[in-house]
Amino acid sequence: MKRIITVLLLILSVSMTLSQQKGILTGIAIDKSSQSLLKDINIRVLGTELTAKTKEDGSFRITGIPVGTYQVEFTSVSYQSFIQTDVVITTGIERELVIELQGVSTEEVVIEDSRFQKPNDVVTSFKSLTFEEIRRFPGGLEDIGRVIQSLPGISLTSDGRNDLVVRGGSPSENLFIVDGFEVNNINHFGSQGATGGPISILNLDFVRNVNFFTGGFSAKYGDKLSSVVEIEQRAGSYEKFFGKINLSGTGFGANFEGPISKKNRSSWLISARRSYLDLIFNAAGFSFVPEYTDFQAKADFKLNNRNFIEFNSFGALDKVRFNNDTEENKQNNLTILSNNQNSYSAGILWKTLLNKNSFLVTSVARNYSNYNFSQRDSNFTEVFRNDSKESDIQLKLDYSNSLSSTTFVSFGGAGKRLKLNYNIDKKADTLYYIDPNTGNNLVLPAVTIVENINTYKAFVYAEIVQSFMKRLKLTAGLRYDYFDLINKKSYISPRTSLAITITPVFSVNLAYGIFYQSPSNIWIVGSQANKDLRDIRADHYIAGIEYLLDESTRLTVEGYYKDYRNYPVSKKRPYLILANNSGFEDQNTFGLEELRSEGTGNAKGFEIFLQKSLTKNFYGTVSFSYSDVKYKAYDGIKRRSDWDNRYVLNINGGYKLGKTWELSAKFRIAGGRPYTPINPADGSIDYDLYNSEILPVYHRLDVRAEKRFIFSAWTLTTYIDIQNIYNKQNVFRYEWNPFKREIETSKNLGILPTIGVSAEF
Repeated sequence: MKRIITVLLLILSVSMTLSQQKGILTGIAIDKSSQSLLKDINIRVLGTELTAKTKEDGSFRITGIPVGTYQVEFTSVSYQSFIQTDVVITTGIERELVIELQGVSTEEVVIEDSRFQKPNDVVTSFKSLTFEEIRRFPGGLEDIGRVIQSLPGISLTSDGRNDLVVRGGSPSENLFIVDGFEVNNINHFGSQGATGGPISILNLDFVRNVNFFTGGFSAKYGDKLSSVVEIEQRAGSYEKFFGKINLSGTGFGANFEGPISKKNRSSWLISARRSYLDLIFNAAGFSFVPEYTDFQAKADFKLNNRNFIEFNSFGALDKVRFNNDTEENKQNNLTILSNNQNSYSAGILWKTLLNKNSFLVTSVARNYSNYNFSQRDSNFTEVFRNDSKESDIQLKLDYSNSLSSTTFVSFGGAGKRLKLNYNIDKKADTLYYIDPNTGNNLVLPAVTIVENINTYKAFVYAEIVQSFMKRLKLTAGLRYDYFDLINKKSYISPRTSLAITITPVFSVNLAYGIFYQSPSNIWIVGSQANKDLRDIRADHYIAGIEYLLDESTRLTVEGYYKDYRNYPVSKKRPYLILANNSGFEDQNTFGLEELRSEGTGNAKGFEIFLQKSLTKNFYGTVSFSYSDVKYKAYDGIKRRSDWDNRYVLNINGGYKLGKTWELSAKFRIAGGRPYTPINPADGSIDYDLYNSEILPVYHRLDVRAEKRFIFSAWTLTTYIDIQNIYNKQNVFRYEWNPFKREIETSKNLGILPTIGVSAEF
């Protein structure tokens, strides 16, 4: 007992001593519409007497801030007030903010949402996350996709992946943009033709904000049907060298940053990480062992007050090793698709401020992925091999102009060259699915593909945002897409939205748009007939309200309807529409067969989102989503989507105890997804029963406790994060085991504690 008291007194004395340490806040203020640098913006660290004003180049610097978490207020006569929450001040590194402020117009009623702002051309279906909100999220593993999964409108896949299934779509319908350029996949062991994976490549320490659009998005975004994830990364320090060493739930890594030129505010930022999952999996006796390494670099150069250049790149090396030392391990590994990958993305962006009202962004970006998939049968004969290299290089231009305080226009376009090299060999496969008309098993024929393809994509768009009658804001846009690899190459999609401000705290929002997405490259090469595939189409109808309960609490309610057309369906498997391409986990989920653009479907539902931002000690969100999603495949029968949970409830919140302790938790409950029953006698499946049964209800609780130790020149952050703390055995799927001749239950993750330690210096 004496020892415990001694330790507690020691921690208390250290905390009291360290609470006297102070840190630094720096940043820059920018006009949201014109991207011009703003001077004379008033800045105040709420809860203190510390203030500042931005300089000629928009920059500011505040020193002597006691360590802790703050709100920082930005005010000006000419701009709407904005409060940045969750600004953590420590001694290890200078915190930097990049704040975009919206000009005040006498022609509109200003909405009193100083903590909740949206892009100028966004009306509906938008959420934003800061670095700190993602970092501290219980069960999030500092992974962008896993945190987004708790926002409204997202269905569940499995605990082992971060796929985004948005408003009835599939994991292949999401667009990722990193610092202005499109990225095919931001994940280790990513799915070919989709956007999900087990864990993100991106180092969270690079991230400043994440903007998430779940429908009705702008005409400048395209070639995806369901969502846009726009990741804005921070710059390195402009003042001095800093470093961070981090041990998290998924790996070990280090970041370093510093100035290139203090005078011109230019900097660099690099990181490298290595997973230690191989050590854990080996120690736990798993039959397979994943290994990954990733690298990331960013540099930004300020040529003058009108010209800025950014370089950004990241890459990954992924490998799976198999332990076939026992007969049981051998059998288990036969169901696992080997997935070894090398990938990278890189881009250079040049932003030019043409005048006080307009700017031009020019970017060049490249993506490359080398996939090596393999699967073997019970005799260890390789029955599937997929060696694919997919790369693209894109040149993009975006122009924006504030013609007046009430009129904003933008237009742009891009051209993309794709190089596709495929060497695929898939043996004929007899499925457990039974054709009810013949009583025979379905058989997928053998496929051999050796292709070297050079092809092109392009798009142009134009958009106008017009405010009038003080309470209305209308957005109208038009987009044209071109894809050379398919026979029907051109598509036009109009989009429009309307925001009606009823009072300064209440608004009604409406949106409609047509969205097109080209078939995945791997689908097109799966058969000679697949060049007749058309772009998949989804029409979005969205209506919602937004209400500010108080200065830090917002409520949004939205209803939506999505109408799908031209979705690829399998001719050999009449029940299968590729929106239900479950999991991308075996040889038969790549679409390597004859496909037809005859699939249709609709998704309808509503979402409720209550958000309480951090003011003093407490923060939290509550989201509820209800959906009804059905598709028709080649046989014309309407069936529930593989991903339709019907309802998902997420409750997340946290409490700060003083300046260095924080406790948080997340609870999730979701309806069971559909599944297809298996005949327990022989493992056969009647496809007339496809998705006719429902899995048990899913629920779990994640908790997190964090403690910061503040020293004079560095900060140590420690945490423990426990996923599924009451060890609920949530069912993921049922599958037939041909060796045991029985149905087995695959379950999601049980209780999983992780410990994190990071040092900033």
